[in-house]
Amino acid sequence: MKATKVSILVAVTALVYTGGCKLACGDQISNSAAAMIDRYISFDDIARPGVALEQCWNAMGIDEAERVYIGFTSRRSDGREDFALFRYDPVTAERLFLGTFIDASQATGNLLPNEEIPKGHTHMLEIGGKMYMASQGFHDFKAAIDTLPEYRGAHLYAYDLARGKLEDLSASLPGGVVIEHHGIVALSYMPGYEFLVGLAHPSSDIILFDYNHNKVREIVPGIPWRLGNPLSRELVVTNKGKIYTYRGTEDPAQRGEVNNIWAFDLKTFAMIRTVNTATGGFWDGQTSTRDGQTIYVSTVNGELYKLDVEKDVFTHLGHFLPEKDYEAGVRVEYLYGITLSAEEKRIFGIPRTSRSAESNLYSYEIATGEVTLVEKLETAIYTGSDMHDSHGNIYFARFGDEEAWSGKVRLAILHPS
Repeated sequence: MKATKVSILVAVTALVYTGGCKLACGDQISNSAAAMIDRYISFDDIARPGVALEQCWNAMGIDEAERVYIGFTSRRSDGREDFALFRYDPVTAERLFLGTFIDASQATGNLLPNEEIPKGHTHMLEIGGKMYMASQGFHDFKAAIDTLPEYRGAHLYAYDLARGKLEDLSASLPGGVVIEHHGIVALSYMPGYEFLVGLAHPSSDIILFDYNHNKVREIVPGIPWRLGNPLSRELVVTNKGKIYTYRGTEDPAQRGEVNNIWAFDLKTFAMIRTVNTATGGFWDGQTSTRDGQTIYVSTVNGELYKLDVEKDVFTHLGHFLPEKDYEAGVRVEYLYGITLSAEEKRIFGIPRTSRSAESNLYSYEIATGEVTLVEKLETAIYTGSDMHDSHGNIYFARFGDEEAWSGKVRLAILHPS
């Protein structure tokens, strides 16, 4: 197995607290010696007092200035779960605490007594000078959904770049939520229609939100729910007006189950079960070429697919492991996010494998289909949100370790050469 050299961009910080959320930071370095010292950016020291950072589930974004946004499921001192948002500037190494979902909703009078908002699970999208993101008031529903009515519903938030303020946009909506009793587990943008497209968890209903008028235009019934068939963490939106959704499992023991991919067409307003299928667990990662004609989708158990947008066809590209490892019995246990390289020749991911639960950075070569080991990383949970910049940096969140799935939250900045 050939390992590809990696240099990692690291912020070496001489941090000075300025009384608010802003810190002055020192110089950056980018060489392999420094990379061995520290390859992660932490935010615990600048979080709101009384908020402990725990996990990040794909909740990341990048703006036009290539500043990185990342959010963490957190625990407040009163015991409630919240979601804390931060920004990191790779050029200046500046870190900012931007607020929490509970505080933003409280400021608009749109928070019920004892309401918790543990998830941001969605991609963060910049549109018109705002970073949009949505919430989920519970952690997950992979089994029965009988307690769903106990939860209020999903909020929609936006961080206004010019005003420097995190706002709860759902405060003016009926009931103060985008959709009652559900969460929004994925968020995308529909080119040409000026819609935000949300995926409701656990129903898989598709939410079309008019961000110009701050109004829900339509809630489209999704893939019928059934026990043991949980919702994917991605929806795939194309520039042809189609929205693809999928259901699958997460347990690695069920990786062989096959399910149909569904499609909603905005031109016909029809939701259909397509002949395309997928396996390897539910969708939990995607990345797209700049022209929007090819979209790559990964599953939680490490299978990779390609959508040809023009032909409306999904193709199975294989598993996200070197063939030698796969033949030796190694399997991907969990893969939470992929990203395309800046030159669009490679796809990167950090799966957790069955081999001592280790976490490694792998590269899928699009021209050859070969998967290679890039570098061994700290054993942890890594999640992503199609995060790369024009300088060749790729971004993932990390948390936990060999035993725990919480704590030690960081932004990982990698620079594969």
